[in-house]
Amino acid sequence: MRAHRVVTPRPQVERGPDRPGREPHRPGLARLVRAHPTPASVVALQRVAGNRATRQALRGTRRSPGVPVVQRAAYGLDLQPSQDAYVDHAVRLWKTQPGMLLTDFVDATMTTIARELKASVPFFAWTFVSSGGASGIFDSEIWKVKVNVSKFSARKPPKKLQDLNPAEVTEIVGTLYHESRHADQDVVIIRSLLDQRQSPKQIHATTRIRRDVIDAVKAKKYAVPLDADQVAHAGRMFDVMYGTHKELLTFLVQHSAAFAGLDALSGQGSSLTAAAPHVRTFTTWHTRVLQPKLTRMAAATNLTTVEKALLQRLQSVDTELTAFLTAWKKVAGKSRPAASDVDDVRVLAGDARDAVDEAYAHLEGEVDAFRVEAKVKGAFSAKIATP
Repeated sequence: MRAHRVVTPRPQVERGPDRPGREPHRPGLARLVRAHPTPASVVALQRVAGNRATRQALRGTRRSPGVPVVQRAAYGLDLQPSQDAYVDHAVRLWKTQPGMLLTDFVDATMTTIARELKASVPFFAWTFVSSGGASGIFDSEIWKVKVNVSKFSARKPPKKLQDLNPAEVTEIVGTLYHESRHADQDVVIIRSLLDQRQSPKQIHATTRIRRDVIDAVKAKKYAVPLDADQVAHAGRMFDVMYGTHKELLTFLVQHSAAFAGLDALSGQGSSLTAAAPHVRTFTTWHTRVLQPKLTRMAAATNLTTVEKALLQRLQSVDTELTAFLTAWKKVAGKSRPAASDVDDVRVLAGDARDAVDEAYAHLEGEVDAFRVEAKVKGAFSAKIATP
């Protein structure tokens, strides 16, 4: 199964005063260090926020090799007319139907997407679910976007459009488009594999994408063949979703509850007991999967630019998980762990979560989907702001 949007909504938490002896964090100084990392600014930040915050600020000054900018032809939901049709419909509903049930809003907007995808993506559909921590997830095994309307707001379970604020509805409009984009991407992957003379049976065995979808793509006559950049794009997506570098996404799909548990642990007043099984899951993956993966990648002599970027991000995940799991050992199983140790665990859980999130967001398919999502959200936000 391939699924996305593993990050759970994070409600705004009122922060209490810092513990005695700890000066408050000053984000302005951290931004100064990132923009102008002079010796004076670095020392000043160390005095105010400590070595960890300084290290994180300096980390932001280094350019890491990223996914190359590819001038490939737009396809599917990346086409401007498709985005315009979707945004205009969503804006009209938001402005004129405040009492509309959220399930009806989803049906209406997803119907617009289905119409835009009809020419290239077979059997596109969606379904409503009540479990899981994400508001929307594309599941390629059942070939549907799973939508959980109870996750549309972190404030309260919403029922109607009027229960959402502008920021929340903008996020949902972006999420639905983002998740639908993954169906677009899978069709490009299928077409590329078919062009490589792989059979539908072989493609299904590797990807677990619904077999009738693969057969339908094979039977369809596409007017324009994939160009070289689209083929390369498909190859990079395949590698991190189903191929050589699938370890991170596979873990997040199979253990999304563990990621949600890590996120919850980073919050103020979180429960160590509730987090324990999720920490065990991360410990097993870290030891048995991530670290051997890093050893293999570090020993490779022919990594591409994209693979080097992935290696760097996975190394960051390893660094933050190692720090977190080391701190966890100080509190695990103790009836009354030291408050400072518990605080460190929560901070380091957040660092580990962010490292995982960063690596996930830079996977080829996610970079593409977040880019398309950003365009839709920007257009929607601008239009609902006008009378």
